[in-house]
Amino acid sequence: MARNRATSLMIGTLLLAAAVLTGCSDSAEDKKLRGQVIGGATGAAVGSLFGSGSGQVVAAGAGAVLGTIVGGKVAERNTK
Repeated sequence: MARNRATSLMIGTLLLAAAVLTGCSDSAEDKKLRGQVIGGATGAAVGSLFGSGSGQVVAAGAGAVLGTIVGGKVAERNTK
């Protein structure tokens, strides 16, 4: 139970930090960056739910990389 609460707190903190860090700019590059930050944070949070020990760290890292790529592509596609 404590692990689920800690994970939920981490996900919420990451998403809040991503929203604050990306600001309110409307240029295409800023939207892509916003998508990358939010995608990376979300991917890391979801990845951290898998595995244990060093496997969990690897899963979080892989989730962050994949989320950054996907988030940037989605944001880029939505600005065209």
